[in-house]
Parts: sequence; structure tokens; C-alpha cells
Amino acid sequence: DSDADEIYDSASDADDIPAFGQPTSDEQLSAIIEAELRDLISIGCKCAQQNHYTGLESQREDLVGLMTSLRDLDKRSFEQYVLGEIAASLLPLTTAGAERRFRYSILGVSVRAKVFKDVHGVGDHTLKSLKKIAASGTAAIPQHGNVRVAPHNILSAETVTQTVRFLRGYANIHGLPQPAAPRGRSAAPPIYLPASHKKTDMHQQCVEALAQLDPPVSIGYTSFRKIWKHHVPDVRVMTPRTDVCAHCDRLRAGVSMAKTEEDTLAAMEKLREHTELAGVEREFYKSSIAAAACESRDSQYSHHTFDFAQQLELPAHTRQVGPLYFLVKYRVQLFGIAEEARREQWNYLFAEHQAIGPDGSKAHGPNCVISMFHHYLESNEGVKRVLHLHADNCSGQNKNKTMLAYLSWRCATGLSDGITLSFMRVGHTRCAVDGYFGLIKQKWRKSENDTLADVEEAVNTSAAPNRAIMHSWTWYEWDTFLATYYKPLKGILKFQHFSVSKDCPGDVVCKQSPESEAVTVNISIGNPEVQSSSANLPSVLNPSGLSQGRREYLQRKIAPFFSDSALDSLPWM
Repeated sequence: DSDADEIYDSASDADDIPAFGQPTSDEQLSAIIEAELRDLISIGCKCAQQNHYTGLESQREDLVGLMTSLRDLDKRSFEQYVLGEIAASLLPLTTAGAERRFRYSILGVSVRAKVFKDVHGVGDHTLKSLKKIAASGTAAIPQHGNVRVAPHNILSAETVTQTVRFLRGYANIHGLPQPAAPRGRSAAPPIYLPASHKKTDMHQQCVEALAQLDPPVSIGYTSFRKIWKHHVPDVRVMTPRTDVCAHCDRLRAGVSMAKTEEDTLAAMEKLREHTELAGVEREFYKSSIAAAACESRDSQYSHHTFDFAQQLELPAHTRQVGPLYFLVKYRVQLFGIAEEARREQWNYLFAEHQAIGPDGSKAHGPNCVISMFHHYLESNEGVKRVLHLHADNCSGQNKNKTMLAYLSWRCATGLSDGITLSFMRVGHTRCAVDGYFGLIKQKWRKSENDTLADVEEAVNTSAAPNRAIMHSWTWYEWDTFLATYYKPLKGILKFQHFSVSKDCPGDVVCKQSPESEAVTVNISIGNPEVQSSSANLPSVLNPSGLSQGRREYLQRKIAPFFSDSALDSLPWM
């Protein structure tokens, strides 16, 4: 320990040694080696008789130059130089069969083996290997036999090509192609194989197919998986939880069930058209977010996505008791509105006794959705005058006459300058709001939740972008109110994009896809009062609360599973 302390103390005295991570010049490298050599000489070789470094003190400058030049050599050149020094130290053989002996020297000075290793920077294993080579009379470092030699079991290019061709063909028959890669990945869109298809079965089919070639080709299971991983990474076997488009599944089933080549080609063409349309919608969604993100803070354009999450249930504990699994627990609805450019999401939370209908019914109806959305637009300072909205294709929640009438009403009354509402294809609706819901669910599964306050804390602490909005807004009867100003849009389900503007009150520009021809439809009834109705909001709808039967069920079946401290805060106790 004292020797180590001396090394660190002496090294700290060298002012020319650079800090770690900085490039070293020739002068700095010489300073480092000079410090190392000074430490070696001061510590010595620890021989009992004498310090064998003392003979080198007179040639310190030449020794520093030697050590510096050795640092500049690559590994093979360095070992070749050391081998030459060891071969020159080989003593003549005096007795047949005797072990060869060496007399090491540095700059003409005889030194011990330890000094030789320290100066040259080699270890015991390297020195032993080089001594064995020198004793055999070999003048050069031998090269390993496998260098630049292909292994005997290497796969041929034909084997790889035919295996890739088999995997592509298998994916064309059984796979479900996706319109785009998962969010955050730049890879090719994945093709999902059904979870029931095992890789071992696919390998067996591949072996049978390759055996019919001329000449036949064989492939092992390990090599089959390696080729799959490196050459066809976009083809994957889905897990049982993977969510796929129902329409894609039906079209893929049509390809599998086709009996003639014409039927197969026709089914594959329908599947291709569907995935291309879904891909166009996905790219349009991504470009809309990018456009909102590129705009300056003073811009009047913003992009928002909204959707419902799977309802939360109370109580929710990390250790759920068995009987609770079969009961209908106290339900809490979660509705999210995300602004992707600002990485922010407002999460509206309301329990079943706070919903419009009794026992939590009508929680997903247009009055409920528009009331929360209206509160968001009027309360969020980040909302701009020109809006682009994305939602899923659910007609009961979003794609209905009441939502279009509300957007037209906002523009007609001057609350917004222009609004575009876009819907993604059914089964291909993954978006940013779902990602924020996923973060909430991760937090939810790892926390103890008994009260609405626990729900609020779980949402707020799930991720920085998530913000919980507990029920404090007003429910309005939007459907009856807007029916006095606007009429239903015929054929609404066949369109995917709707635009309204304050410059053309009552006109709705409809498009089936971002690139299709626009169709303008006027949905205004012609009521002049709409221009001044922004201050005249619809009638207020009070929450219906819980029915007597539901209240008794919660008290009798669910209350025993809540913690004692939470019972007093439950509204139905």
C-alpha cells in the first residue's frame, strides 16, 4: 500500500500530465512515460540483493524514447519487436533436451525478466507465448489457421437466398401487413404472422421446400432463425395480445381461402388497397403533428388528438384478492385530449355517479364528449384559433352529426377561425393519446388506489405530460341545442376528413382521404341566431347519480374491499 501511495504521489507531481480524456501530444506522452519510469526506478524490482533498474538510470533519456516509440506501434508490430528482443536474449543450448534459457537486456544493459516486462509493457502470458515461439526458431509471429479462411459449415449464398424467398412467400400468404412502423421506429412496416404459427413448423416447411430444389438445399433450425433475424426482420410472429385490424384479418382470410389464382390475386389487391389507404392516413397524421411542431409560438395553428381510455375501477391494489375479480367495481371514466407538439395531455376523470346517465350510462355519448372538449378548448391557453383534430372512427362518440354541428357552431360564433376533423381508419387508430394512456396504466398497476384522490395522483405522477382534470366542468345538452341550427350530414360514415371555416358558415368540406376530391355540403338550417349564440350555451345536464340498486350493490359487495380510511370519502356510503 505504501508503494502504491508513492506512485500516486509522484504521478501527481508531474505538471505536464494531461487530464483524463484529453488528447496527448508527443511532449505530454514523454512526460507521462518519464513519470512512469521515475516510479519504476524509485520502487525498484523488489529483489533482495539489488535494484536492477539502477543500471538504466544513466540511459534514462534513451529509455524514455524507446518506451515512447513502443506506444506508437500496433499490436502485431509491437509483438514482432518484442519477439526479436527475446530471440536475441536466447542462450545457446548446452544439453540436449534441456529447457531453453534467456538473458534479457535493454539498450545493452542486462536486466531481470521483471524489468524487461515493465519496460516493454508485456504480461506473464504474453512473455511466455513469445518465449515459446523464439525457442522454436520461428522468426515471425505465426498467423492463426482460420484467418481469412471461411468456416466449413458456412451457409452458401443460394441457401440464404432461397430461405429469404420462402419467408417472404410465407408472409405474403399468412401475414397481416401493417401500414406503418411503430411510433419512433424508422424500420419497414411490420408484417405480423398469426401467433398460432410456430417457428419450428415454419422451419420444417422450409426444409421440405428447399429439398425439392435442383440441387436440393438444406438448412438447420438455428441458421433458419439467424437468416430470419438478419434478412427478414419486418416479418414477425404476433403475440396473443397484438391488436390487429378486423378488416385486415377478413381480407387476409380471403387470401387464404381463395381457391383459384384469380381469386387470390383479387383478394391480395383488396388487402393492398386497404393497407395503402391506412398508410396514407398514418402519414397524414404524422405530417399534421410535424406541421404544428414546426410552427412558431405566435402561430394560430395547433393539433390535438382525443379519445377514451379503458375505464378505471376502484378499488385497485397491487395485490388484488380473488373474489374482487368477479365483481363490478366502482367505475371511473378516462377521456384524454393530447397536444402532440407541446407534449401535453389533459385527462378528464369522472366517476359513474358524476356521469350524465344513471349508474354511469351515456358516459361516451356526444353530449359528454363535446362538454369535455368544449371545456378543454375554452380553458387551455395553448389552444389556437385554427385547429386540426384527430380521433378514432367511433360514430357514437366522435363521428356524428352533433360533433360536426358543434365545430360549425364554434366557427360561426367566432370562437375558432377554422377546424379540421380527421378520422383514422378503423383498426389503425394508434396515436399519441394511447401512449399517454399506457403510461397511466403502468402507474396504475403499481399503486394503491381507493379514492378519486388516489386516481388523480396516479395520473399526475404517471408522466410529466399527463395532467388530471377531475370532474368540475358542466354537462350541456348539445344535441338538442345544435339541432336548432344544423341538420345531419348525409353519408357521414363514408368520409374521413371534415373542415369548417368562419368564412363559410354552415359549409362542411368532406373528403374520403387526404388526397381525394373535396365535397362541400351545407348543414345550416338558416337560423340567424347562430351568429350571436356563443354566449347562449345549451341547457345544463345534471349528473343522474347512482340508482338505489347500484348503490346497495356497491355497499354490500364492493365496500368491504376498500381500506378503512377510504370509506368516509366514498360518495355512495
